[in-house]
Amino acid sequence: MMDIDSDGRLAHRLVDLADGIALRHFRNGPRSHRKADGSPVSEADLAVERAMLEVLAAERPGDAVLSEECGAAPAAGGDAQPARRWILDPIDGTIPFLAGERAWGTHVALEVDGALRTVVLSRPTEGRRWWARSGAGAYASTSAQPLSTDRRLRMRQEAVALRSARLGGFLFPDSPATRVPAGTTWVDAPVCLIADLLEGRVDAAVDEGGHVWDRAPAALLVREAGGHVDDLSGGRRLDAPWLVYARRGLAAELTDRLRTQVL
Repeated sequence: MMDIDSDGRLAHRLVDLADGIALRHFRNGPRSHRKADGSPVSEADLAVERAMLEVLAAERPGDAVLSEECGAAPAAGGDAQPARRWILDPIDGTIPFLAGERAWGTHVALEVDGALRTVVLSRPTEGRRWWARSGAGAYASTSAQPLSTDRRLRMRQEAVALRSARLGGFLFPDSPATRVPAGTTWVDAPVCLIADLLEGRVDAAVDEGGHVWDRAPAALLVREAGGHVDDLSGGRRLDAPWLVYARRGLAAELTDRLRTQVL
């Protein structure tokens, strides 16, 4: 079992709280409306966000927050550029959540001095979560006992050719990313694409146009599990137009090919 610090325990408590609220709404048929950008938001998204923000305001008043629904919230102490920032996606996957499907959950990440420190990603319908701490590895566990049922994740390292790889994607319709060599298989993930990558069921995931709160847990999980994260511009920016997560034996070929096709 991994030793975990107070921030890690708080991240798990936030996800415990979020999972409980979201599951109650999910079972009762959540109501929703459209945001200004046309995307849906459910009453569960808002309830989960409120609950998590209340906990953070009470227990980490000096920390800033970035959340999908409320945007950026400064630290209560008024620090314009606090060293610590919590990144929240109350319900990642609102569309499948509203459709009664399983591919949704909560994302929590803590960033310190611009670097990801602790992350948790959950899928409450499965009773599962995946979490990581910088320098201490990535883990999978049950939701009920995350700190006593943890299993360390280590992504496969051996080489695989792109033409025979299994890829998943968070892509726009007609995305140029799909123009990869014949033989490459694009797969759908019924529950969680990043979990499928971490567990070896897919070889890479390509994210087009994702938000920081979508990407933060995946970025640290993949790195701590021994995988590669690349924004196709020489870095790992969470706000870049593209972000690629891959096993190391595929990363170089995939990122080189994508650079020629999408940039």
